[in-house]
Amino acid sequence: MKNKKIQKKYIDYGLGFPVTILNAPLIKVRNTWALDINYNKYQESILILLAYLPSKLTGNELRFIRHYFEMTIRSFAERFSVKHPAVVKWEKKADLATSMAWTTEKDIRLFIIDQLIKKPSELQKLYRALEEEAKISDRVIKIDSEQIAA
Repeated sequence: MKNKKIQKKYIDYGLGFPVTILNAPLIKVRNTWALDINYNKYQESILILLAYLPSKLTGNELRFIRHYFEMTIRSFAERFSVKHPAVVKWEKKADLATSMAWTTEKDIRLFIIDQLIKKPSELQKLYRALEEEAKISDRVIKIDSEQIAA
């Protein structure tokens, strides 16, 4: 019996929003196919992709960011100089764009890179990429499984 396979396109909803994984490695566990990836690398890779995403963040993506950094709604609000009801409002948007001020969203994206990469050159690269405001549009988050291999 074959216990491993590669699926060309796998859509994962485990982070609270859809992520398309290309060439996803799957393993059969108790008669159920599951992703065979390093979940820590997966989450970090998705955070970096969100920082560079050319569209506005959604409520679910914002909640993922907050949870990843183990921040309460209040501590997240304080860190980004907003009131905690604003964070609650943004997260309630679910799969829709948060409509937060672009300056706040840029700060959140720069925070991600600062926490994960800690290279001044990467912060500068992202800052320049964010000079133009992200657009609200339909988009797909895609990642190649080689980046998140177990």
